[in-house]
Amino acid sequence: MTATQWYCSVVGLFLLIRSLTTLLGDPAFSLPGSGWRAALQAVVGITLLAGLRTRPIPVVTAVGVLYAIETALGIVGGDAILGVIPVDMRDRIVHPTLAITAALAVFATLRRTKRRGPVDA
Repeated sequence: MTATQWYCSVVGLFLLIRSLTTLLGDPAFSLPGSGWRAALQAVVGITLLAGLRTRPIPVVTAVGVLYAIETALGIVGGDAILGVIPVDMRDRIVHPTLAITAALAVFATLRRTKRRGPVDA
C-alpha cells in the first residue's frame, strides 16, 4: 500500500467514526453546530474511503487543502468556521495534523512513484 492509500484508510475511518459518534449523540444543527461538523466529517471520511479504490493522490490532496483552509479559517474565525462549523481545542490540533499528514502522504507516494515507476496511487 502507498502512503496515500494508508491515509485514505486511516483518516477515512477516523473521520467516519468521529462523525458517527457525534451524529448518534444529540448533534446541534444550529449555527454554528456540531451536527454540521459531523456531517462534513462523514462526507470527507466516505470520500477518502472511496478514494482508496480509485486514485487516492488527488483525493488526499483535496482533503489536505480542505483541512489547511479549515485551519486558517479556524484561526481567523475564532470559535467557528464561516459561522457554521464550531472549532474547539481538538479541532485546532486535528485540522493542521490532517493537512500536514496529507501533504506528507502525497509527497511520499510521489517520491515512491518516481523511484519505482508508476504505481496505482
